Amino acid sequence: MDVVGAWRLVEWRITRPDGRVSHPFGRDAVGLLCYTPDGHMSVTVSRAGRPPLPGDDSPSACQAQAEAFTSFLSYSGRYEIREGHVAHDVEMALNPACVGTTQIREANFDGERLVLAAPEGGRWHTLFWRRP
Repeated sequence: MDVVGAWRLVEWRITRPDGRVSHPFGRDAVGLLCYTPDGHMSVTVSRAGRPPLPGDDSPSACQAQAEAFTSFLSYSGRYEIREGHVAHDVEMALNPACVGTTQIREANFDGERLVLAAPEGGRWHTLFWRRP
């Protein structure tokens, strides 16, 4: 399975057991996933059109910072392909709770798209990526 290179996010969908579908950062979320030949990876995903942060210490600035955190996902580390799965060994992350974890995703190709999927809390996360 050749995943090496850069990939742009097409869609991040969450499917619940009752069949309802949601898009955690919106239908127009943006993202970049990179795999290097020597086994490193990096991923960033965000809500589209995020506003700049205010430059003060007001309560609204604190709220804006919290929103910036909850509308952005980023981590990097090493990866391995394992029998139809890709394992991301997280070394750095926006959320410190992710550091030291291994994120395992089913990996498939749908035509030219890379599809990464994993269960979480009874829901199924599916991310569709395409080469730029």
